[in-house]
Amino acid sequence: MRSSNIELLRIVSMVLIVMFHFSVHGSWPAEGPLASDIAVECLSFGGKLGVNCFVLITGYFMVSGRLRLASLLRVVLETWFYSFALLGIFLIADPTLVTEEKLRRALTPIASGEYWFVTCYLALMVASPSLNVLYRHLSPAGRSRLAAAGFVAISLLPTLTTFNPIGNDLVWFFYLYLIGGWLREQRDGARPQCVLDPTRIVGHWGAERTFAGCVLVVWASMAAIGWARRELGFDFVGPDYLIWQYMVPTFFAAIGLFRIFAAWEMPCSPWVNMLAKTALGVYLIHDNPIVRAWLWPHLAWVYPLGPAAIIAFGLGSALAVFALGSLIDYGRIALLERPFFRWLERSWGPQMQKAGAWLADIGQPGARPS
Repeated sequence: MRSSNIELLRIVSMVLIVMFHFSVHGSWPAEGPLASDIAVECLSFGGKLGVNCFVLITGYFMVSGRLRLASLLRVVLETWFYSFALLGIFLIADPTLVTEEKLRRALTPIASGEYWFVTCYLALMVASPSLNVLYRHLSPAGRSRLAAAGFVAISLLPTLTTFNPIGNDLVWFFYLYLIGGWLREQRDGARPQCVLDPTRIVGHWGAERTFAGCVLVVWASMAAIGWARRELGFDFVGPDYLIWQYMVPTFFAAIGLFRIFAAWEMPCSPWVNMLAKTALGVYLIHDNPIVRAWLWPHLAWVYPLGPAAIIAFGLGSALAVFALGSLIDYGRIALLERPFFRWLERSWGPQMQKAGAWLADIGQPGARPS
């Protein structure tokens, strides 16, 4: 049975991601009022926070589980469906938005990285059995040291120096996946031992205080850097410097937010669980490159209304995009995905079971290639 508290975190994370896209893809003036620019920047903070939470959730459940062929296939087919369907719609409705580059990426959405998150996420899923082997062979002390070493190498040092020689999205996903598993172990009683283990630091500060403090730090930095750029010509880093997924405040905020939801004893909610299933579909619809080139410029009129209106409308539009995208994706699940997988089970059940067993055996103790 799905844990509705964690499923609710999926929904919250996707709403934060939509707010991020409202901020970074909007058609905002280059030199508008400082307060309005800061409001736009503040809405961008949750995007990479939401991405981090999605990967932490994956590790939380999968590090002690098994990769399932059906899960992998669902993500691939859903990505193809929305990429091809949205391409077809815009080729009919507004072909001027379909550039040659967007056409190429839409026809090969996974290989081309049309959706960077999906490309990295699928690579993470394929690598998960090997990551699970690594995780199982570490003692609790070893997991704490790995968490600390990764934190220093690909979060703390890049935050302090702006230089990240070994970090990229996939490496970061691997690290977050293992951290998600480590958070699960701590729920079951394990205790981090290394002083620089980020889960220990967040545990010491408290999840709520960590999350609130990190949000305030990032927002304050946006205001300070935005002011310094205008008044002093400061250009060493941009106002959005601390929002990226591996930056310490965003990383700690994600751990704090995850721990808040993981500790919440929420009763099972079929509605929450159903909406959470559509979260990936919401992402694939609204962050399709053709859709975002059409969608966000239509909302530029909100900027002259001032910072309060920008923040309120950013949140409202994120909720509206999630609601509409969720409704569309629920229809896809009911009309296409469920009938297809029932047919697949009837027609190719033995072959699917064999392939699933092969995937399940990868990384299991004593497994040998057949």
